[in-house]
Amino acid sequence: MAEGEGWRRLGSERLMENPYFSLRSDRLRLPDGGVKDPYYVIERPDAAIVFPLTADQKEVILVSQYRPPLEMMELGLPAGLVEEGERPEEAARRELAEETGYTGGDWELLGSLASSPSLKDNWAYLFLARGVEETTPPDPDEHELVEVVRVPVKELPNLVHTGKIVSSSGVAAIMLALERLREDP
Repeated sequence: MAEGEGWRRLGSERLMENPYFSLRSDRLRLPDGGVKDPYYVIERPDAAIVFPLTADQKEVILVSQYRPPLEMMELGLPAGLVEEGERPEEAARRELAEETGYTGGDWELLGSLASSPSLKDNWAYLFLARGVEETTPPDPDEHELVEVVRVPVKELPNLVHTGKIVSSSGVAAIMLALERLREDP
């Protein structure tokens, strides 16, 4: 079946809106003629995620912060939302500097993915930044309490396998970055 063939949005209603997400209810005609009503969609800005590698390529810069929905400290890659009018790489560079104080390096887009395509409409853009350096004090957003953690690259697979890193898009970025680094001469 061709992409989207037979699916049709019959109507849509915005139920809630705030600066971080909107919730809408769609009425959908399915390929078999049936109707799904309601089908809830969370509209979110796109995200940018950075795998920041030190100049010697032996350490990656991670952040540790409390995640209220999971009621746990999360260890992960620097990341954040793409602001209106901003390119994903600009957002990634901004978030890296704000959360960690690291800047510079050579940047490469590893790809994009949809972290929860059955529920959310946004994309996450994954970047590898080689040779970042600490150049400025971190300047996180208000109420964002972030601890910068330098971790040897070789420890990342274990942190993923033992559940220390739990973000699905962060895990994907780590795996893609490690694969790309293995390709380097």
